[in-house]
Amino acid sequence: MKDYKELVKQAFAEVLANPTFDRKKIAQYFSTDYKQYVDGHVLNYEQFVAHVELVKKRTSNLIFDYATIVQEGNIVFTNHKVSATMENGEVSITHLIAEFHIEEDRIVYCSEMSRLVTGRKEDGDLGSAH
Repeated sequence: MKDYKELVKQAFAEVLANPTFDRKKIAQYFSTDYKQYVDGHVLNYEQFVAHVELVKKRTSNLIFDYATIVQEGNIVFTNHKVSATMENGEVSITHLIAEFHIEEDRIVYCSEMSRLVTGRKEDGDLGSAH
């Protein structure tokens, strides 16, 4: 069985944690059929690309800390925290629970719930803003 846990972690590292916005990297890891359901919002592929671009503008650094990452077939479940250094230097920490579906070595689906642990209230939309 393919290790899709590593694929998800690499996607986070290369698409989100990497400070450079790179559409080609997004396309490498995420299907153009991608749908993300997060905190009551639905993002399609283009909205997700806009989301990544906005996260890059609002943050200077992202660190992912995985408490749990489990794979069953082509589904990966994560329980993780993201520490985001905002443009003003403040740090926000968000706790996320997410389920990813992989098809043809790309992420096609994500269902995610996020909760701001520390940081400014207005940073609470970092998981879905676009």
